[in-house]
Amino acid sequence: MSAHPAEGATRRVVVVIEDEAVVLAGYQMLFESWNYEVIAAQSVEEALESLEADAMSPGFIVADFRLGNGKTGVEAIERIRQTFGTKIPGVVVTGDATATVAGLRDAVESGMPVLHKPVHLPQLQDLLSKSLSRT
Repeated sequence: MSAHPAEGATRRVVVVIEDEAVVLAGYQMLFESWNYEVIAAQSVEEALESLEADAMSPGFIVADFRLGNGKTGVEAIERIRQTFGTKIPGVVVTGDATATVAGLRDAVESGMPVLHKPVHLPQLQDLLSKSLSRT
């Protein structure tokens, strides 16, 4: 069995914000199988409530580009960063071929990588591992 970054280390919390329940559950199972603690939420408000209730600080954020109520994953990541007062690493995931260039440009300009669905799992795992090893 290969070692994962979370094993033997301090708590590594991955926040996942995805408004589709089935996709959210899939992410949660995936990250838990990689030995990360997961806060899975359908909105940034729900994520912040869970982080506060569990007294956790996020180490990494995964957010779908298009969230409910016209919100974006870029906005969700920025809001969590503002709340915690730190530049928490994150990635925006999109399966939306019509995602506006301006919207994705916001992500890139904010220093957020963008992954397109279907997400290549080794790429996601590598990004997560490298980001958490720097924090």
